[in-house]
Amino acid sequence: MLTLTKSSNIGRCTRKRDAMMMDTLTHSQSIIITLDVDAFIFDKLRTIVDAGFSMVELNGADQSILNSALHNFPLLRIGAGNVTNIQQLEEYHQAGAHFITSPGFLPAIAQTALIYSINYLPGIATFSEAIEAMAVGCQTVRPYPATLAFCTLLNKYLPLLRLFPAEINKEETAQFLHLPAVAAVSILNPNINELQTLNTRAAMI
Repeated sequence: MLTLTKSSNIGRCTRKRDAMMMDTLTHSQSIIITLDVDAFIFDKLRTIVDAGFSMVELNGADQSILNSALHNFPLLRIGAGNVTNIQQLEEYHQAGAHFITSPGFLPAIAQTALIYSINYLPGIATFSEAIEAMAVGCQTVRPYPATLAFCTLLNKYLPLLRLFPAEINKEETAQFLHLPAVAAVSILNPNINELQTLNTRAAMI
């Protein structure tokens, strides 16, 4: 059970830990490749490795697919996407996911992730959700759906938040990454040509 005593101190500690964990995870990688799981998922993961990317998010992966991906691609930092309840969060964490994301924000999931020091990115779509996420101790959030205008405003008015915009317009990659609050962006299902272009753009930033 969570205690509410000394909440301001707890909030400061969890926010610092939250940001440090994700900064360590992303390191120098500014692009997360998001993949919808299908029959060709392992071929796609090989292509991503060959293209020089190191962070991948799998949407719709069951535990067996996640376990196989983690085993066969040890150099990738592989995350589990679309978590909507605490049970999923715990299952993916126990399976060894490097990070976990949600399409929206639920305080109970965020608080559980903080308790167990899970690299977790809650989805936010409004300023109210961003502020609520900060209130429970999150300092890393995932604007979704992500627009450049929304992230620009978050960068201006909530500069302590670390942003990981989701499924952005590929053509706006450089603009997103130039925002100081943006730590990394995710790109959905890029093809091989788009991967090469993204690598070039990221190297120029």
